[in-house]
Amino acid sequence: MLISLEWLKEYVDIKEDIKELENALTMIGQEVEAITVQGKDLDHVVIGKIVEYGKHPNSDKLTLTKVDVGEEEPLQIVCGAPNHKLGDKVIVARIGAVLPGNFKIAKSKIRDVESYGMLCSEVELGLGSNADGIVILPEDAPIGEEYRKYAKLNDVIFELEITPNRPDCLSHIGIAREIAAYYGRKVKYPSFDVFETLEDVSNNVKIEIEDKERCKRFAGRVMRNVTVKESPEWLKRRIKAMGLNPVNNIVDATNFVMFEYNQPIHTYDLSKINDMTIVVRAAKEGEKLVTLMGDELDLNGELVIADSEKPLSIAGVMGGLESGITNETKDIFIEVAYFTPENIRKTGKKLGITSESGYRNERGTDIENVPEVLDRVTSLIYEIADGNIVGKAKDIYPIKFTKVEIPLDIKKFRKFMGKDIEAQEVARILTNLGLEIKAIGQETAVVIPPSYRKDLTRSADLYEEIIRMYGFENIENKMPVEDITAGVKAEPIRLMDDSKRILAKIGLQEVINYSFIDKVAKDILHIEDEVIMIKNPIAETMSMMRPVLMWSVLNNIKENLNRNQDSIKIFEVAKVFKKAEELAQEDIHVAIGICGREARTLWNAKPEAYDFYMLKGYVEEYLELVGVKKYKLERTTNSNFHPGRAADIKIGKVVVGTFGEIHPDLAENMDITKERAYIAELNLTILKQYMSKKFKYERIVKYPEVTRDLAIVLDDSVLVGDMIDMIKKSSDFIELVELFDIYKGEHIEAGKKSVAISLTLRNKVGTLKEEDINKVIDKVLNIIRTKFAGEIRQ
Repeated sequence: MLISLEWLKEYVDIKEDIKELENALTMIGQEVEAITVQGKDLDHVVIGKIVEYGKHPNSDKLTLTKVDVGEEEPLQIVCGAPNHKLGDKVIVARIGAVLPGNFKIAKSKIRDVESYGMLCSEVELGLGSNADGIVILPEDAPIGEEYRKYAKLNDVIFELEITPNRPDCLSHIGIAREIAAYYGRKVKYPSFDVFETLEDVSNNVKIEIEDKERCKRFAGRVMRNVTVKESPEWLKRRIKAMGLNPVNNIVDATNFVMFEYNQPIHTYDLSKINDMTIVVRAAKEGEKLVTLMGDELDLNGELVIADSEKPLSIAGVMGGLESGITNETKDIFIEVAYFTPENIRKTGKKLGITSESGYRNERGTDIENVPEVLDRVTSLIYEIADGNIVGKAKDIYPIKFTKVEIPLDIKKFRKFMGKDIEAQEVARILTNLGLEIKAIGQETAVVIPPSYRKDLTRSADLYEEIIRMYGFENIENKMPVEDITAGVKAEPIRLMDDSKRILAKIGLQEVINYSFIDKVAKDILHIEDEVIMIKNPIAETMSMMRPVLMWSVLNNIKENLNRNQDSIKIFEVAKVFKKAEELAQEDIHVAIGICGREARTLWNAKPEAYDFYMLKGYVEEYLELVGVKKYKLERTTNSNFHPGRAADIKIGKVVVGTFGEIHPDLAENMDITKERAYIAELNLTILKQYMSKKFKYERIVKYPEVTRDLAIVLDDSVLVGDMIDMIKKSSDFIELVELFDIYKGEHIEAGKKSVAISLTLRNKVGTLKEEDINKVIDKVLNIIRTKFAGEIRQ
């Protein structure tokens, strides 16, 4: 935002020098990006008059002039611009001048003809963007006078970095309020009168708001018999200070008031409004508009200001070319409105257009100030363009602004600030900022912010206002005196950290993925729970909050395989998200993914591929290390896993996780075809309630163990895990039962499998006797025969 110091002084008394003002602005949060002192590069730049004019003898495109600059002899100057003639008053950079960009003017020869200066354009002087020709001054410009004195280039322009939450500071009055509050001075608001005729505007223009969600207030007024012409010099100077080129007195007046109040204004040629009707509505399908910039845009669904037949402008963003002000315009309609900021932001982004109006409307304007702005711009146009103000303004305001009451605990604020500030000082600061103190005591207050401060909604916002105006430099540096106690991690964080440490310790590598995944994952992974979709995703592939970790980990496997990684052993511990009545249900999941085979070495020339049992080992070791012991494995019905090569982890009737080889269809959908992929996913949020925090230590048993191996033939349908569980429970002498081989093939009947298990037997109080061993083995064989229809392999 550009702020003119000369202009700013119209609203607040400023006695401070530039450096002090820069420091004050920065300290109250309005950071100064740059300071431009007008005219500082215009030494030796004067007003001259062309007294001789002719063609350059050695060039068809150059002219040879003599320019009177108020000295005894005119200066001979060669010029390449096309727009000057004999008698023109021009701006002359004399020898010794150093123009913006360190461009030094010296005596020179151009095509063998000496030149003693330069006739200047706006760009060369750093005063505008017009480089098509030199500046031609009015006939009454005094010859020889310094141009900066003539043009009153004695202003200082501050470029401020305004944060998005302070749109009120995108104006001179907004910055004046800030400075006045900081120095304890009064704001001098503009004074003006509106001289209306008796005719009511409703007899001239009918106004209707159809879309009350996107347009909260719309005010308008008619002026007749205005004279569109060049703006007065003071107004052109103000507009140029804001980095814009003056257009005409009507447009310049609306821009002036916009930079004064932070309220965009639009004017229409009344003769171009069909049926004298203004409607604020959504654009119909197929409707288009040629903007003031000459671009034709499709308006489907966007908010527009229209007449009875067609759109006239894009609401709050840009006007239309057809209804714009021209030199032939006599009657005008003036619009001042409040549009919802989020809609303006979306419209500008969708249509790809930016404007000063859009920039302000998308940050929010003061809805309560609409009538005052309308009167201000009407008064200004009346002053510089004559005309008649037709009747009272029409103001449609369906839903009135509701003021916010913010409670302020002054005692709590003092502790936060670290200084014992008086309640009356707090009230003084807030009052200077334009806030209303509804009630105040020694310890509490109730504060009402003005309508232009929508950023103030809670007591913490008031803390910031008081401190920045009190002055950070006035708060002493003092270390707080507090008891130092050791902090502890929250339970979910501790669980996640412990799981990551364990999984890394057992040989897996951690991966970290975004919480957003592709919405196609819902169908591919057969997710039945209601998911959370992102309304405005970064990309289509990140449009859903992930309800499981499987999708992310499988993508990690695919990406690694595509990069010729043969040994993939990874894990992720993170939150997953499901839709709930309020916000979302967030659970912590643990995922393990393995794929490929161990790296090839000299002693492992043909490494075996990873399989179900390797993944099972990782899962069982993780469960053991987190203190979960009483669980069982059952064949899963999860459609994402290969039938017969996957298992559910159950504690009682609760499924806490699933692991195994992914289903071939899923592997094909994920484009994982080089190797078989194995995934485990456990719900740590559920699992934590089954974790044992107690550890039982036992003495090392001094009596020897005895091992026996059994090869058993079973039906294919028999679950070996169930058999092992029953065998473990059959005798106190059985210390361990391990499965070490499963065989199908030659010498084994079809529909059968050979299972080899190893039994470790031990008596903790004495040496096992042969008869005890035989009794245990007989009992085991009986279980195998009677409960599982198995036979010892012969």
